[in-house]
Amino acid sequence: GQAAEVRTVKRYKNGFITDPLVLSPNHTIADVDRIKEQHGFSGIPITVDGQMGSRLVGFVSNRDVDFLEDRSRKLSEVMTTDLIVAQERCTLSEANLILRESKKGKLPIVND
Repeated sequence: GQAAEVRTVKRYKNGFITDPLVLSPNHTIADVDRIKEQHGFSGIPITVDGQMGSRLVGFVSNRDVDFLEDRSRKLSEVMTTDLIVAQERCTLSEANLILRESKKGKLPIVND
């Protein structure tokens, strides 16, 4: 619907998602499924307490969870922790370059 489109567009600021949904390592694969269903996101940053703005500890993408039977498994068991991140001041072209070189589909932007 149109409302959903507007919301999606607002999330992308110059190609960056500015308010991603985040989860904590104690959340489960089922939580990822729910977010994917409601919002269509395929990659979710995992922070220490599941709040935006706290320390990034991992990342979960479709690749990590698509073929796992047990949807009650904790994200701490399945998340990627060897993260390639970019600093907040990086430009979109820099971010795209890092993405291309790292072969990862998502690039968390951090501001420490």
